[in-house]
Amino acid sequence: MTTTGVDETGDRELDTIAWQFLCSPFTKKDYWNWPLERRLDAYLRHHDREDILNDGAAYAVVVERVMANLGRARRDGALAPPHA
Repeated sequence: MTTTGVDETGDRELDTIAWQFLCSPFTKKDYWNWPLERRLDAYLRHHDREDILNDGAAYAVVVERVMANLGRARRDGALAPPHA
């Protein structure tokens, strides 16, 4: 168990969810005027992941992973530049 209360398997799953979000339509132009948390909440609800929405530690890990990987996602082409 880590300090966030998420075990290693859960940690990998949360990392995967963060990347799936970064590659999803919720990061595209239609949602640019939404705050990050609102987009993530909508993504999680769309994928029936209320378990993460209701687990503060898990949700915090996903937000942390999304934020930590924004630059890489942009470099890898998963995110379009704002002027696109």
